Amino acid sequence: MQTPEHILGNTPLSTFLAEYWQQKPLLIRSAIKHYVSPISADEMAGLACEEEVESRIILERDGDHPWQCLHGPFAESVFAELPATHWTLLLQSLNLHIPAFADLLERFRFIPNWRVDDVMVSYAAPGGSVGPHTDNYDVFLLQAQGKRRWEISTRAVADEDFIPDLGLKVLTSFEAEQGWVLEAGDMLYLPPGVIHHGVAVDDVDSGDCITVSIGFRAPSLTELAGALLDEVLAQDSISLASDQGERFYQDPQLPLQENPGEITQQALAKIKQMVLQELQRRLEDSDWFGKFITHTPEAFTSVVDETDFDAAVCLEPFKAGVPLVRNEAAKPAYFITDQAAQDRPAAIHFFINGRVGHYPLTMLPLIQLVCNQRHPPPAELSAALTDAMAEELLARLIYEGFFEYLDDEDDSF
Repeated sequence: MQTPEHILGNTPLSTFLAEYWQQKPLLIRSAIKHYVSPISADEMAGLACEEEVESRIILERDGDHPWQCLHGPFAESVFAELPATHWTLLLQSLNLHIPAFADLLERFRFIPNWRVDDVMVSYAAPGGSVGPHTDNYDVFLLQAQGKRRWEISTRAVADEDFIPDLGLKVLTSFEAEQGWVLEAGDMLYLPPGVIHHGVAVDDVDSGDCITVSIGFRAPSLTELAGALLDEVLAQDSISLASDQGERFYQDPQLPLQENPGEITQQALAKIKQMVLQELQRRLEDSDWFGKFITHTPEAFTSVVDETDFDAAVCLEPFKAGVPLVRNEAAKPAYFITDQAAQDRPAAIHFFINGRVGHYPLTMLPLIQLVCNQRHPPPAELSAALTDAMAEELLARLIYEGFFEYLDDEDDSF
C-alpha cells in the first residue's frame, strides 16, 4: 500500500493512532503548509443552489428564531438577503463534486477506508458558527482560508444540556477548557464526544473563513442491528423464492398445557435459540457488514446493458497507456476469510457500493490496488492483470463507472 503523505506535523502516524485516535484532541500547526482553498465563498454559494449538493445555512440570529437551520438548494436571492454577520453555509460531500477534496482524502488513508464518511466544507461570515456542540464521530478540522477560533471542552453532556426543539444539537451553555485560533493549513483533530465551538474571526487581511471537515463514519448499534436483520430477511425471501423452504418454529412431542394461554419458558427458550443461531450464522459470514458499510445513497444511476459488455473493449484504453482514476462515489472494500486457502475460490470477499463478489487469493493484488488507491499506478495495475478473471473484474469496474479513464489532466467524475 502506498504510504500517505504525512499530515500530522511532528506526530508520527503510529503515535497518533495509539495515543490520540478516539481518545483526545490534537492541534497540528501547518498540517498542510501554504494551503490554498480549492473553493471560494462565491463558488460555495453557487454549489448551494445546485440540486445534487446537500447544503444548509445556519443563522445564529436574524432568523425566525435563534439558531435557525435552512436546507438547500437555495435560490440566488437568498444570499443577497443574508445578514452581514453570524451565519454559516455548510456543503456536504464535496469530495464527490470537487476533485481536490477527493485527493485531500487520500492523505488520511492511515485510517481504514470503510471508516471514511465525507468532506464537508463550511463558509462562515464574521462571527459565524454552528454553536457549541458534540459529534458522534471523529473529525479533522482543516482551516482552508481565513481564521477561526476553536474552543473545546471534554466534559460529559446529557440530552438535557441541549437547547430543546431546535433541530440542531446546540448546547445551552458552554465553558471552554482550551482554545486556539487556526489559520490556513492548521488542523484540529477531535474524537467523538468532545464539545467544540468554532467562530469565524473577522480578519480582513486573511480573507473569508472557510473550514474543511474530514469526517469518519461510526456506525451505531441500531444501524448495525438493522443491517444484519435486513440481510436475514432478504435471505429468507431468496430461500422462499427458490423453493428451498424456510425454517419454522418446531415443537414435536408438545406436552399438554394446563393453561393454553400461557407462553411457556420452554417455548421462549426454543425461540431464543432459533433466533440466536441464525444471527450467529449471519455474523460469522460477515458479508452483511461489507454490503452495509460500502452501500452509499450516491449509487450509480446509469443503466448497464450486459449485452454491450466486452472486457477487451473496456481495457483497450488502459492497455494503450491511458491511466485510470477511481470514481469518488465508488466505495470498495474487502476481507479475507483464510490467508492460507490458496485454492479456495471464495477466499476474498470483495464489496463495492453494497454488492459483493467472491474471488480466490490470486486476485488479491488487483483487489488491493482498486481498494487502496484512487489513482492505481498503471505498471502495478498491469502486473495484477494475471488472468482472464482479473481482466474481467477490472473491465466491469470500468464498464459500470466505478473507475474512469483520465483524459490528460482532467480528473472529473
